[in-house]
Amino acid sequence: GDSNGRPTGGAGVQCEDPTSMDPQAKDRTNPATTGGFSGRLASLGADGGDSESGAGSEEAAVGCCSDTFSSLPDMEKETLEEKLRGLAFRKQTSYRKAISRSGLQHLGPPQPSLPPVSNGPNKDLRTFVDWTENAVNGDHLWMETSCSGELCYLGEDTCLLKTAKSAPRRKCAACKIVVHTGCIEQLEKINFRCKPTFREGGSRCLRDNILRHHWVHRRRQEGKCRQCGKSFQQKFFHSKEIIAISCSWCKQAFHNKVTCFMLHQIEEPCSLGAHAGVIVPPSWIIKVRKPQSSLKNSARRKKRTSFKRRTSKKGLDESKWRPFMLKPLPSPLMKPILVFVNPKSGGNQGAKVLQMFMWILNPRQVFDLSQGGLREALELYRKVPNLRILACGGDGTVGWILSTLDELQMNPQPPVAVLPLGTGNDLARTLNWGGGYTDEPVSKVLCHVEDGSVVQLDRWNLLVENSAVQPEEGTQKLPLNVFNNYFSLGFDAHVTLEFHESREANPEKFNSRFRNKMFYAGAAFSDFLQRSSRDLSKHVRVVCDGTDLTPKIQELKFQCIVFLNIPRYCAGTMPWGNTGDHRDFEPQRHDDGCIEVIGFTMASLAALQVGGHGERLHQCREVILTTFKTVPVQVDGEPCRLAPSTLRISLRNQANMVQKSKRRTSVPLLNDPHAVPDRLRLRVNRISLQEYDRLQYDKERLRDISIPVGIVVVRGDCDLETCRLYIDRLQEASSCLSSPSFSALLLLSSFLLCFSLPAAPSLHPLFIDHKLQWECRAAL
Repeated sequence: GDSNGRPTGGAGVQCEDPTSMDPQAKDRTNPATTGGFSGRLASLGADGGDSESGAGSEEAAVGCCSDTFSSLPDMEKETLEEKLRGLAFRKQTSYRKAISRSGLQHLGPPQPSLPPVSNGPNKDLRTFVDWTENAVNGDHLWMETSCSGELCYLGEDTCLLKTAKSAPRRKCAACKIVVHTGCIEQLEKINFRCKPTFREGGSRCLRDNILRHHWVHRRRQEGKCRQCGKSFQQKFFHSKEIIAISCSWCKQAFHNKVTCFMLHQIEEPCSLGAHAGVIVPPSWIIKVRKPQSSLKNSARRKKRTSFKRRTSKKGLDESKWRPFMLKPLPSPLMKPILVFVNPKSGGNQGAKVLQMFMWILNPRQVFDLSQGGLREALELYRKVPNLRILACGGDGTVGWILSTLDELQMNPQPPVAVLPLGTGNDLARTLNWGGGYTDEPVSKVLCHVEDGSVVQLDRWNLLVENSAVQPEEGTQKLPLNVFNNYFSLGFDAHVTLEFHESREANPEKFNSRFRNKMFYAGAAFSDFLQRSSRDLSKHVRVVCDGTDLTPKIQELKFQCIVFLNIPRYCAGTMPWGNTGDHRDFEPQRHDDGCIEVIGFTMASLAALQVGGHGERLHQCREVILTTFKTVPVQVDGEPCRLAPSTLRISLRNQANMVQKSKRRTSVPLLNDPHAVPDRLRLRVNRISLQEYDRLQYDKERLRDISIPVGIVVVRGDCDLETCRLYIDRLQEASSCLSSPSFSALLLLSSFLLCFSLPAAPSLHPLFIDHKLQWECRAAL
């Protein structure tokens, strides 16, 4: 698509030469009789496209040509086909007028000459989203792919490497087309762009901000046709025939037939499909032009006689300038999701998840944390209402995002959901997201994030005061000064530290989950035999809310002490256990402002894996921990050797998190204060498109200047489609709409506004992609 969201490529969009959009059109026996959409455009192009009635009678024209064409001999068919092609090119002047009327004047004929064959493009391929001022709308995001069996999107006639079976290929993460690396330049010459992700700052017209479908040819397609409801034919071998035309935004797919895919669908507005509530529309993201110094103003400035240094306001403005900005349209029905992916987590899982999210969502709401930009992304989206964040990675990735949110002081703070990658993931287990990603469909993950409930998570400060006497070994600073899960010292921290140091020394030996688990088991067994943490209780002092726990720790000779904030610990175990029979302690929660203190011996640590628990010591709000020698500690899985020091653990704040619902349900809550009435009386008003474009931010003014049409009565649980039927009947019955000119004006440039009567719930109109959506709320 171009910067305005119109498709510049895709199925059947290249009207002047159908073979440019359908590379296989020349291989078909007859473009007018195959029933394909490309053949249909060929027959329309032969008419010159200058007749206004040609678009309306296209079905009859194609049917007539099919009967006549099928009765001709083969030689006459080829001769007539060549004449039709020549006629289409001879009438380019009149055909361009037709394209201009249809809003496709930005399309041009492909370049007839082919570049020399090469193994790759001369310029660097775009593999990530460009956020600089040089960003081009519709750039593909080329990822390396091993799908050598898939055919090049250009087809045999235009592909430059059709004979090279082992030629490298690239796959676009946003629209999922596969192209030879050497054919990417040719793809740009036929002007096939990827789906648009933003809009230019200069476009203020409402029509320019409407998102349209981004149609793409498919040789393989799952599911059923949107028009006829039949399944797409699946080939056992790789088929060269284009069987489907699908939109890379809403994922609607049609058969490549005249009866299924219509010409008017090219310019139809796109609804963004099933995930419209979480996708950031390209119209929200605006590319801002860089401010330029005005020569006229600089010439008018008077010469200064003072030598004092004065700060330039324009210089400050230029330093704060950013290439992109967001202008969201607030709606209670939308919950945009900002996705952060750590591709290093979980082996290769992170890279695969990144591409899947770019396919379903707007690529500009999906960020690769290995490329940086976490803070910049949050600053860009900080004003988006109802924003939710999805962290794809381990517990460390979640902590990184929460710390950045604290630094930015976002109010309200967006809730954070977790898609766990790798192993461990105790926080994800606590919030019902599981211990790891098991190839669950990304579409279902987005639904869980959208429907999940918002809960609070306590976050704790770690303040270290170093001792006056420092030993030769050990650090005086912790790897993290805030923890979300747990802080521990002793045996478990020593095993984690050995694994961390070995992985840093030989990273190539720790590229497998199984190897990592085997190393953990070996390090634990070795430390158990050496009993390196047996004297831990003699070198620590623990005071919780003024209560000294040191005598009890020394009596039971604990070799590991854990300060736990969440129920899960050590890859899913529950060390606090069930306190139903223990009256001295409350059930553990992650939002109660209390931290649990637990002690472990070697026997109780081993019993954790079979459902056991540690020795419950205290539930407190503040801890003062003093160590008298260098001991191994870990903060949310980040280990170090801490020199003798005093640590103060205190509550920092509470973060908003998204807890996954155990099952999705559409049943309304029984205690919902906004009960839906049995019937709704709706007053329907009309307003012109020009007035809406001028006063779209002033609801009261829109209400005052709107023209009444009538009143409709619908059920309280009536859906949008049924409401449209009632409104259509009201239009037909209204005498003021009987004039042909007035009806045409209403159909072309009018919206319908519905306002409730005082006794009915308020009904607010939302104008999105020329489709009227409704938000019903009960009147107070």
